[in-house]
Amino acid sequence: MQIYVEWTSASFAADLIDEVGKAVAEIRQPLGVTAVKDGAFEARFLELIPDDWRRRATVAYLSGMITGRGGWLETSFAPAPAGLVEIVAQGRRLMVGGSLVVFLCGISADGPLPDVMRGEEVKAIAAAGRHPVATVILPGAHTKYVAIEAGRITRLATYMGGETGALLRRDSLISRLIPEGAAITDAGFEQGLATAWSGDIAGGLLRRLFSARSLVLFERLRREDIAGYIAGLVIGAEILEAEAEWSLGSAPVLVVGSSSDAVRYALALGRRGIAAEVASIDIGSIIGALPTPALPLA
Repeated sequence: MQIYVEWTSASFAADLIDEVGKAVAEIRQPLGVTAVKDGAFEARFLELIPDDWRRRATVAYLSGMITGRGGWLETSFAPAPAGLVEIVAQGRRLMVGGSLVVFLCGISADGPLPDVMRGEEVKAIAAAGRHPVATVILPGAHTKYVAIEAGRITRLATYMGGETGALLRRDSLISRLIPEGAAITDAGFEQGLATAWSGDIAGGLLRRLFSARSLVLFERLRREDIAGYIAGLVIGAEILEAEAEWSLGSAPVLVVGSSSDAVRYALALGRRGIAAEVASIDIGSIIGALPTPALPLA
């Protein structure tokens, strides 16, 4: 058996994987890397992973920000194109409480705007599954677009639309008009998309964002719809950028997860005429395919 842990800056997620690549148990905790005090990662790991899991598993794989600067044990980045072989080969390992723990490396892309990811690379390869070629989108605070060819990541790009939208909804001139507890409404989201993509309106995202306030003043946007409108504006602008860079639709487009964000991305892509599938992740199948680590102890 194997253990797979994605330990991000905001959360801890662990799966126990059996011999046929099936996740037979899971642990989900809102304990991110940044919440661990005084670098006590080993102690928290031993608290969070049951003794029974560690007795049954031959190895625990860790990915995410736990392998980054400020995490437990920093690993390097494998430059794209890269796949599972490189992710393991450039990792590092420790013996923890008598168990082998392998810290997987991230993946990087060089260029005028260098890019990196830690943890999302495993999800992207798993989501692509049997597709020989695919563009995988992982929605979030820092949405990742990942090109996959034959199980290898060839390109990646990060768009900070999720965090930008959240900041605007929480702490901005616009946010003061949003009623307390207001959610992202479908009506607001659709109106935001339409505004983001209108060829009859001057400017880009920065020009259009103020309309989240001015449309309310002119009674052309309900206050209850402001949060959705901002989400539509930001995601719409992001998709415009991604279309220009990625030629979306030339390969299958897979949006990872079943969250409301993933559903909205798939909807928005469909509005642009880009067929997108909301894809699940079979993490067991990808962990079962990881090559046996033969790394020196750190």
